[in-house]
Amino acid sequence: MTTRPAGAPQGKIVAQMVTTPETEPRLRATIASILPQVDRMVIVFNRYDEVPADILANPAIEAITTDADTADAGRFFLPPGADDIVFLIDERIGYPADYVSRSIEQATEIGWDGAVFGYKGLIHRSGEDGQPRGWRQLPYADQLNRPRGVEMLGTGTVVARGDAIPPIGFMLNYPQDPDVGFALASLRAGRRAWALARADGWLRADDDPDAPGNAPPPEDERPEPPLPVVGGIHEIIGAELDHVDVPHHRYVKAKGGRARPARNDKGA
Repeated sequence: MTTRPAGAPQGKIVAQMVTTPETEPRLRATIASILPQVDRMVIVFNRYDEVPADILANPAIEAITTDADTADAGRFFLPPGADDIVFLIDERIGYPADYVSRSIEQATEIGWDGAVFGYKGLIHRSGEDGQPRGWRQLPYADQLNRPRGVEMLGTGTVVARGDAIPPIGFMLNYPQDPDVGFALASLRAGRRAWALARADGWLRADDDPDAPGNAPPPEDERPEPPLPVVGGIHEIIGAELDHVDVPHHRYVKAKGGRARPARNDKGA
């Protein structure tokens, strides 16, 4: 079991995820890599008639089936304890054996109060600084030398204290866009989002475009985002955030002021 550094939350270490029948091989790989690192896994089985017997019999796994398809919002189905350490998991990602311990260590160094953490980060560019307008992504599988402030985290790599996890009732407004819902809930609660440091390839992406659940729909078949998503994105972009695109050590040195964003994509 994972050893915690001083200052880490003392509740259970919980991994929460959602799955579908066509991705069962990836589900089993995720259980094999994550379950030894945590106290408990909560798995929502979307579109399953019944949970596989061996998974259902595992006392460390809470298996949930629902009448409705929760989509990716199912990661938020059960409320964790306020002092739990929660990992939101995506079975399309390969997690290393030290994922939980290293994540807790980094989050504790930054501080859990008023913060949420992850590995995939999104930073919005206004275009006013001469750079292209739009979202810049910090992919979770790419190297990042130091933690960096972001506006949005990918919820397949989120680490947070239990009291920072929004309820399912809120997240169901964003079933296909949980990154937006989680970012909005964090923003409204005054929590800064930090993309954590990692080596190149430490987290592994499932790059097979033909893998079940991996291929995006054709451009002309993608639905327009619903109004809650559009409104949420505008609220996130419009917020005055003093930590975005700033390495954490520079943010601390500036004592909460606006440090000059670094231009090194590796987060130096």
